[in-house]
Amino acid sequence: MNEQKAPRILIVDDEMHICRNCRKILSKQAYETEYVLDGRSALEKLAEKSYDVVITDVKMGRIGGPEVLKWLRENHPETMVIVITGYASVSSAVELMKTGAFDYLPKPFTPDELRQVVADAVEQQKIVRQNRRLMQEPYPHMPRLSHQLIGSSPQIRKVISMIQKVADTDATVLLSGESGTGKELVARAIHANSGRHDKVFFGVDCGTLSGNLLESELFGYRKGAFTDAKKDKSGIFELADGGTVFLDEISNTTPDIQGKLLRFLDTREFLPLGDTARRRVDVRLIFATNRELNQMVAEKSFREDFYYRIFVYPIYLPPLRERKSDILPIAYHFLGQLNNQRGKSISGLDPEAASRLLNYHWPGNVRQLRNVIERAVIMCETDTITIQDLPHLSDIDDIERLMECVPETNAELIRIKKEIRQKAVAKVEKNFLLNALEQNDWNISRAARQTGMQRPNFQNLMKKYGIRPSSG
Repeated sequence: MNEQKAPRILIVDDEMHICRNCRKILSKQAYETEYVLDGRSALEKLAEKSYDVVITDVKMGRIGGPEVLKWLRENHPETMVIVITGYASVSSAVELMKTGAFDYLPKPFTPDELRQVVADAVEQQKIVRQNRRLMQEPYPHMPRLSHQLIGSSPQIRKVISMIQKVADTDATVLLSGESGTGKELVARAIHANSGRHDKVFFGVDCGTLSGNLLESELFGYRKGAFTDAKKDKSGIFELADGGTVFLDEISNTTPDIQGKLLRFLDTREFLPLGDTARRRVDVRLIFATNRELNQMVAEKSFREDFYYRIFVYPIYLPPLRERKSDILPIAYHFLGQLNNQRGKSISGLDPEAASRLLNYHWPGNVRQLRNVIERAVIMCETDTITIQDLPHLSDIDDIERLMECVPETNAELIRIKKEIRQKAVAKVEKNFLLNALEQNDWNISRAARQTGMQRPNFQNLMKKYGIRPSSG
């Protein structure tokens, strides 16, 4: 019953303009928002009633964010806490998460960043509550798994089963699959169902960091280790002691980094840059890749010894096109999330829209599906998503592919520009025809008259795109 109410948000900051701005930013969402200007007032409010999300500054006199976090963990552990701070660094982020914060936002942040993190926190709280209810069901012998994996296809059931088996061990896991299949989601599910669930989970995208920068982030460094090392810095492994580190796109690491990770896996020891004393920590590693590592080994572009060391418990995440029975459940899951975020009450998809989703090949996988549903929710002006709210997915793919081309000659430039123009015009013309026909119950004469076209010209355009009347 409580879950049907608007999520209740409390904003805590000693600067009035920040409180008012946060409240204004969140006012368009279906949230009840309040604010207070100090930690003591926050504790008094929290003692009076419960909140779904608390957004709090770190430093606010004697009672600041850490004290508010501590009180909530002890009294209302289901409340999601978002910390806003001017001290944005890997170290502070890890420490804040260790004390129980759901996430943090460095100042200054954008309205979209605030809305997104609050929406994520509200969604996470629903999962926490659902998990609590499952734990209270009278079937303790049934397996329990906290995850956000949607679907009932054999492929996804196999992934869930493998998570169940490996989660409460310390085995190294290698996740493989195309981009957008949800590898980080699986890594988080493994962590959430392990004995480390109350410790930090830290995700690192190895593809965005160069070799030296990645090494300093993972292992840390001592002052003077290199030109810009002005002071000691703890690395992610040291800060995540007791928790889980997820290393995404491990295929992008250098052989030197692979060698150091190999040694770490064998000893759980590492050497910060510029130091002489090795450090020992208890960290579980989960790796992920969207490339064929065995092929890279054969090509000598990935260390063979490191490959076999991380190939302990491989989990393959199938692309969405290989588990089509999961497409609509996932789409409805995203629809529910986006309804809440955007204050809409769209009930579902009509048959044509559902068919379009099922018949598409989804090269961007689950991530692309979410983007499509988000666009549809924005476009939809009724209580049902129709085909008019969905893009012509194959057309968009073709146009985007062409726009990524880099012409080498003027002739090639002219050809590509012409092809993009033709495909873009074709998309507009098809939208024009379908809209006119839908508005006139597929009566061609009325549709042509409404648009100001001669009936033969309208029919010729229909023939050009293979559009046939829905009824004789």
